[in-house]
Amino acid sequence: MCSGRHLALAFCWCSGRAGRAGGGSVSGSTVRALTLPPASTAAREARRAVRDAVTKSGAADLAEAAELVTSELVTNAVVHAGTHVRLLITAEAKAVRVEVGDASPHLPIRRSWSQMAGTGRGLAIVEDQTDRWGASRVDAGKVVWFEIGEPTGPAPREAVAASPTGDTVITTLLNVPLLMHWAWQEHASALLREYLLYALEDEPQAVEEHARASDALRILEEQILKPQLPIDPAALIASSVEPDTTAEHLELVVPAAAVAHFEVLDHVLTRAVRAAEAGHLLGPPTQPEIVEMRQWLCGQVLSQSDGGRPVPWAVRTDLRSPSTSSSPSAEIAREVERLDVPALVANDAGVIMAVSSGLVELLRYQDASSLLGRRIVVVIPPRFHQAHIAGTTLHATNGRDVLLNQWVVVPAVRADGSEVTVELRVETQRANDAHHFVAQFRVHH
Repeated sequence: MCSGRHLALAFCWCSGRAGRAGGGSVSGSTVRALTLPPASTAAREARRAVRDAVTKSGAADLAEAAELVTSELVTNAVVHAGTHVRLLITAEAKAVRVEVGDASPHLPIRRSWSQMAGTGRGLAIVEDQTDRWGASRVDAGKVVWFEIGEPTGPAPREAVAASPTGDTVITTLLNVPLLMHWAWQEHASALLREYLLYALEDEPQAVEEHARASDALRILEEQILKPQLPIDPAALIASSVEPDTTAEHLELVVPAAAVAHFEVLDHVLTRAVRAAEAGHLLGPPTQPEIVEMRQWLCGQVLSQSDGGRPVPWAVRTDLRSPSTSSSPSAEIAREVERLDVPALVANDAGVIMAVSSGLVELLRYQDASSLLGRRIVVVIPPRFHQAHIAGTTLHATNGRDVLLNQWVVVPAVRADGSEVTVELRVETQRANDAHHFVAQFRVHH
């Protein structure tokens, strides 16, 4: 293998088929090798090179699929690695092979995110459009390759597992909220991608920052496992309670060179959330608990790398918000207040905006003002808090609605801390470009 020089200067290909930059013909094949800058133009240049190569080789019928997959892989390399991208194209009369290299050590991960997720479909495109594909690590980063047709050249190398190399820092994470982390990963990935497009024109460092933030996000994703949850509503509720949704102790292995990327991740997401709140992005607002968890995760890596002691995660759930009397959704609130059944309405940040007198009576509060402006988790048992925050985040991010628009049996918390079993139905309503959750309650007999 070659030495780990910067990919912009040199890159060794381990399949034995690399050529110098430019084009040529080997044993009836059209071969092109080029290095692309980490810029928005990279995918376009890569598509042009692939089309040119397959056309010259007589395999023009493969051009559309090869261009699509190449564009996906090159875009991912630019967005997530932020380094120069090395492209090697070998086209034959009935086949094409493309290798895309960058300086990131993270191999592609097959994600199982929602079909409505704003990101995470790249490998599905690769699998659907190619006959074979894979990835391998090299000293200078990684290579992702694909083949369409039956190339006559040597078989591709096998993919190898990614693992930290060089000096590492061990971060001890205590009481890790697995459900919230899973929801945050999907939300943060979509938000980072959208913010990159928003910031590209005015922030020259946007691509580099995005790559570093994505690196930190991937380190967490690779080592903090996603909980396996059932789809059936009753089974989902039963399996989403503490302590089963929390990892008491987890050792996070972070390459020493990537520690600073966690500070970048925190800063970029802070700016992205502000841009979303200001209406500059399509992405949904972020739950305050999710923001605090991100700050905790990044803070633990940074502080422990400097000799700090582990601090367990502890969520603050009963957060009060300013009065919602001037909310543009006052009409929805008034409708709920007039209902003769227990009900409440919360905004997309999980803040209670209005309650009916029936709910005040059911939960034994003195008056509605005791609930208004508080986070909705005040009426949810603590053992379900993480599941609620994760579910709300996933719904805002990708429309996940496993427990919406149907009656489910759940416990609710009264003013004195006792619980009452209720039947609950939650629906979403939209007013003035804002989502709201309307919940109706009835006593379960």
